[in-house]
Amino acid sequence: MEKLRLLFTQARRSFTSLSLPQKILSIGSIVLLAGSLGYLVYAVNRVEYAPLLSDLSETELASIVDVLRKKKIPYKLSGSHAVSVPKEKLYETRLVLASEGLPRGSGMGFEIFDQQRLGSTEFVQQINYQRALQGELARTIAQMEEVQECRVHLTLSEETLFKEDQKPARASVFLKLKPGSKLGAKQLQAVAHLVSSAVKGLDPENVTIMSTDGKVFYRKEGSADDQSMSPTQLEIKNRLEEDLRSKVEGMLARVVGADKVTAQVSVELDFSRLQIAEDIYDPDSAVVRSQQKTLENSQGAAPQARGNPDAPINIEGNVLQAEEKQSKIFNRQKETVNYEINRVSRQILRAPGTIKKLSVAVIVDGPYQTQPGQNGSAERVFVGRSPQEVKTLEDLVKKAVGFDEARGDQVTVSNVAFAAEEQNVGAVSVANKYVALLKKHQQLLFNVLLTLLVFLFVVRPFMKRFQKMGEEGAGAQTSPALPEGAAEELIEGPRVLPLRDQVVALVQENPMQAAQVIRAWMREEA
Repeated sequence: MEKLRLLFTQARRSFTSLSLPQKILSIGSIVLLAGSLGYLVYAVNRVEYAPLLSDLSETELASIVDVLRKKKIPYKLSGSHAVSVPKEKLYETRLVLASEGLPRGSGMGFEIFDQQRLGSTEFVQQINYQRALQGELARTIAQMEEVQECRVHLTLSEETLFKEDQKPARASVFLKLKPGSKLGAKQLQAVAHLVSSAVKGLDPENVTIMSTDGKVFYRKEGSADDQSMSPTQLEIKNRLEEDLRSKVEGMLARVVGADKVTAQVSVELDFSRLQIAEDIYDPDSAVVRSQQKTLENSQGAAPQARGNPDAPINIEGNVLQAEEKQSKIFNRQKETVNYEINRVSRQILRAPGTIKKLSVAVIVDGPYQTQPGQNGSAERVFVGRSPQEVKTLEDLVKKAVGFDEARGDQVTVSNVAFAAEEQNVGAVSVANKYVALLKKHQQLLFNVLLTLLVFLFVVRPFMKRFQKMGEEGAGAQTSPALPEGAAEELIEGPRVLPLRDQVVALVQENPMQAAQVIRAWMREEA
């Protein structure tokens, strides 16, 4: 305890002996040191929060915060759609919320039937069923990674006495997508089939899907704006254009080099479904199908009518004599030939999505030559390719995309210098990499820098000062005798206090030095 008191006394005397700027610097250093140490202690011991739930509606967030308050669980709001809790209580809190049925998702589900009232009419039951079905469908669709919020509106079909009076069920799905997210045609079809499968009597064609910006994602084919393409047709067109573009760029990149060619493809498709049934007859290719020939020979008179129908009595004798006079040879030939004309019967079914017209635009870069510039530095100068080389590249592109002149296809290959990119692109990417790394570890780097500054400007100066004071004290202890006049100066000290008090203070502060002074006096008297 005595040593500690002496240390504080010595520090106080050292501080009072400093000038005003030195005092300000010392106080500032001490405050900076205390603040730095306090921040380091806070940074190490502070509570680390982890996201509990995100992308919540304001109603759900209010319900979750109410439960956290009742359970006395610390929380921190991250905007109006997320809440965070201490990291060590993350999974425990999720289990607590699950036991409370949170989060419930969009709308009210079938839990609406958990609170039934006596005397509910059939109309109320039907409305509750519709609300529950809408809420369950909205929750299911909201589980998709791209969907942030969802609402579903259903128009259920009512049973009628006559079938022709019954109206079909319809559904409308309202989606709010996450920033930067996009739904493909297959995903939209999946949502439409999900809704139609969950609702009795609902056809997928009667499902409409739209977004918050008023864009219709999915609707019945031909319901409105028949001239526009459906999402499926648009996806087929985009995929075909992308395939042709990548084919052209991949082929030319091997010839002119990577990153020296760019291409754009525009395809006009015919999505009409056409079925043709035709019979073709060739009159010049007639062939005998069947032939029938009849030959008849007879000798004698030709049979004639006998007698007079008006005569009451026929005289047969006279008739026979007339026939014998007219007897002769009789020949008859009959021939029937059937011909068959050549006929071709065929049915043509043209699948939708055939190419009506194809347009391809290709830009090729280079070559360049290095020439001395005005300042003596080397500069790249665009030279350009020969017309024969450009024509060869154009022929390659035509072969790759299936060029058809009769269809009206167009292919253009141009040799144009690309915009000169700065050669420090690699350096920029490296700089971005280091910036990202700095942002990731900024807290650790800040703590290290703060500790280094505290050591250089606070700890190190104090250590040097105390080391200097210790060296001065050690030098005083090892000196055998004080120089002439040093004892009087030590005893006299400052003129503020009486001499006796100053001597007592000096002896209490440094008894070893006082003993040396007394020994020196005794040697001088001896």
